[in-house]
Amino acid sequence: MVKVIAFHSYKGGTGKTTLAVNLSAHLASRGYNILLIDMDVYAPSLYVYFNIQPKKWINDYLNDKITFSDSIYDFTHVLKEYKLGDKAKNPYGSLHAIFSNPSKQEITDLDSAVRKESSKSQSLKKMLFIKETRNTETDYDFIILDTSPGIRYWSINSLAISDEIVLSLKMDNIDIEGTKHMAMDVYGAFTSYGSKSYLLLNRIAGYCEPPSSSSSAGSSYEMNSPFNLILKEQTEAIKNLERLLKMDVIATLPCYCDIQFEKQEYLTVLNSPNHPFTQKINELSKKIE
Repeated sequence: MVKVIAFHSYKGGTGKTTLAVNLSAHLASRGYNILLIDMDVYAPSLYVYFNIQPKKWINDYLNDKITFSDSIYDFTHVLKEYKLGDKAKNPYGSLHAIFSNPSKQEITDLDSAVRKESSKSQSLKKMLFIKETRNTETDYDFIILDTSPGIRYWSINSLAISDEIVLSLKMDNIDIEGTKHMAMDVYGAFTSYGSKSYLLLNRIAGYCEPPSSSSSAGSSYEMNSPFNLILKEQTEAIKNLERLLKMDVIATLPCYCDIQFEKQEYLTVLNSPNHPFTQKINELSKKIE
């Protein structure tokens, strides 16, 4: 049976898309059939990661212009291009994606359609249909949704069809406080119907560590350095979040500046298999499995 996983956040900039893309590619490389869908319909960017200008979008499906299957693009060839090997010897799965249209008019049209009460139930039915993978050529193991941040119509519908929700956040006060309120107000409704939700802490302190002091007072300096104080405060904040929200932390990812500031973010897990980020995604994928 297919498992639907939604990446969600209180605000933008928490790395949802990068995480969703790389987790999808990693699971596909491990032999699973993956469908990745850009449901961040208000600020879509998934098409940029794949360097594609699609002719058919999730918007077209939601607006009754095409069938669901018609919106799917096959990127399984990417797994082979990254020399994962002969499929007979290295049984990688498949990687498919559906993109959201960044056109202002398309975003407006999609948003306007659901303001009509008669359209809301139909839109939810279309989202529920996504889980019915027997209606597609591929029998998917995982459907991964990159949702809009905050409490908006399409993100709520995405969470409603999800088996697991990964709530990503950064460790700044704005994100922490906003995440607390959003999770307490909204997530209980989903978990009461069987969905599981987890915290994923992204871009935490710990990677760009300052050099150690070489002076005689070095050990004392390191113990009381601003960096170590940040780590201590951060650890306490994480424990408080878990207790308050009754949600486990499924992963913690440091700030990898070399990835963050790349001109073209792509599939780091395939392009740099030995990168610490890839190791973190590997750990996440094993927990998701």
